[in-house]
Amino acid sequence: MGFIGRLFRRGDDEPPEPGLLLPGSAPRFLPAGEERIFREIRTLPATDPRSGKRVFRSGVGISTMSAADARQIAEEQARRALEDLLAGRSGALDGYAYLANRRAEALVDVLRGPTGESARITVNAYGSIVMNATAALFADVDTEDVGPEPRAEPPPASPLTVLAGRPDVAMRAYRTRAGWRFLCTNRIFDPADEDTRAFLAELGADAKYVLLCRAQRSFRARLTPKPWRAGQHALPVFPARPIARADLQRLVDRTWKYATARFVERVGPDETLPEVRDLVEYHDRWTQAMSTKPLA
Repeated sequence: MGFIGRLFRRGDDEPPEPGLLLPGSAPRFLPAGEERIFREIRTLPATDPRSGKRVFRSGVGISTMSAADARQIAEEQARRALEDLLAGRSGALDGYAYLANRRAEALVDVLRGPTGESARITVNAYGSIVMNATAALFADVDTEDVGPEPRAEPPPASPLTVLAGRPDVAMRAYRTRAGWRFLCTNRIFDPADEDTRAFLAELGADAKYVLLCRAQRSFRARLTPKPWRAGQHALPVFPARPIARADLQRLVDRTWKYATARFVERVGPDETLPEVRDLVEYHDRWTQAMSTKPLA
């Protein structure tokens, strides 16, 4: 079956295994948690000093306050996209991260820690639930060993070598369908900081993901399976549109026989900051990290 067929396969021939109940009780999950949001796109020009050519980059602004506020955010996104391009950080990414409309996604939950908001839980473009962490660093590292039942083995040598040079950093290592996920538990990071970008790149995180962290100022981790990997159709999701609770709960139930990540081991000291502890528990519960279910 091809990709399109897998994407829209319903999988209605199998009874679902009830999954976790979605938080709250509202009948719909609203974009950014609001009934009305404003969305603006701004494009800014610059001159590339290396070639002398005129270049352009665009940004998306989402606001629950006003169109003017959305335009200001869009201009900031476009300005940072130009900075990355002129610094040689964008390359073939073509401003991808700055047009990713994360703030328009339906808001499912908000996690709060001792210092304030620690993560937003939203729904992505194909209906999977994702965590957008404010300062808890996630890094997904793809490997050649892919599939629902990856081999039982320690994390790859490359990220372990990087972490060996940072013995004070505590990481939780998870297997995923496409490789590995690392979550730092004893330090917090600024997603837009250059040192964070360099650390993610050293660990082997995808270049688009690294840029996305900077552009969207968060670390993103998928919590529920990709629907087609679980034999289900993608949930119709549209930017800045609400999602019905019943539809999202049905997809959670129908993909619950698969896990999204499987905890393997800790790397570094056994330390977890108070502001990260609840986030780790939430991540592990929704990804079913302590189960032996196949990965999707």
